[in-house]
Amino acid sequence: MGSSATKSSSRETLVFADKNYDFRIPALLYVKEWNTFLAFAEKRTSTKDEHAKNLVMRKGTRQPDGSLQWSPTEDLMKATKDGYRTMNPCPVFERNSRTLFLFFICLKGNTLECMLKPGQTRLCYVTSTDCGENWSDLTDLTSSVMDSNFTNYQTFAVGPGHGIQLGSGPLLVPAYVKEVEGCRQCQSCWCCCGFCECVSTHTVVLRSEDLHTWQAGQPIALESGECQLAEVSDGEGRRQVYLNARSTGELRIEALSDDAGASFTLLNNLTLKERPNGCQGSTLAFPARELPAGEGGSSETALLFSHPTAGEGWDRLELGVYLRKSLQDHHAWDEPCIIHPGPSGYSDLTCCEEEGHFGCLMECGEGGRLQIVFREFDLIEILRLV
Repeated sequence: MGSSATKSSSRETLVFADKNYDFRIPALLYVKEWNTFLAFAEKRTSTKDEHAKNLVMRKGTRQPDGSLQWSPTEDLMKATKDGYRTMNPCPVFERNSRTLFLFFICLKGNTLECMLKPGQTRLCYVTSTDCGENWSDLTDLTSSVMDSNFTNYQTFAVGPGHGIQLGSGPLLVPAYVKEVEGCRQCQSCWCCCGFCECVSTHTVVLRSEDLHTWQAGQPIALESGECQLAEVSDGEGRRQVYLNARSTGELRIEALSDDAGASFTLLNNLTLKERPNGCQGSTLAFPARELPAGEGGSSETALLFSHPTAGEGWDRLELGVYLRKSLQDHHAWDEPCIIHPGPSGYSDLTCCEEEGHFGCLMECGEGGRLQIVFREFDLIEILRLV
């Protein structure tokens, strides 16, 4: 990696903002079959997790002058469960059936995450086949997926941010589970306070090949949390799943799967720094042919990663986009291009209509309430500024 980050400036579009609510936890997809950007977020009465209410959505469509026209904000009431709050939007699009899956979790009332017990977190999804105009009834997968795979868990979550469909067809949803290993103070309880050492968090991937049956893969061995996935190719026909996860250490966790996300091998020579106290980040794969001549390596796939680059303690500042031209050839992550100066946080990346063009939906701290903005950028811009 180089010596310093560089900054970029461009027009941002305010997507989620309201003087009466905070908006957090963005998720973004561009669905080329519908020529539409789909933006999701949590609507909260305050910044606290326990004050989440429901998910919201807006749709962006490209206009003849190149601008995006965004639909009014819609409360997704189909993605709700009585007595629960809805959190962690994680959309994934199935190409063959043209079905949008929106995964999320429902948490019991206003219970703090650290005080949740088994059964008080539900793994759910709704679907749409008409660009979010109509949504299916809620499907609850908790018993069939979580209860059958994890016997000693406190809670779990998906994403947040987008899931992926592999070229071979399966859908993958990033997730993590907080497992209980036995409390030192009380062996008979799940956890005395939620913060003790008996609870550990591990990344896991949810998989489906038939769109109806979902299975959980093998959890990552190292303690890890919020994650995202990307499918990569090494240039010799071998396709793998790349995973990038939040960690409790100084460096992000990166791993590769040779079995479509069922299990992962941790990567060595890690260089992506984690923020103090950790923070979610977004990863996105794109064809390496989109890189200018001479910029790529032997891999067919390049990667982008977005993450705050500054801040002490819980402060998260200056959202940056990192480029990795190849997972092979000893290519490291470039220094970040700062696409949003100032307060930032969670983000989600997507490919846009044209090659080498990308979008980012991200949290920002301007104004009295937390807001979410959308920002487009080109690969040339990132290469020029790193």
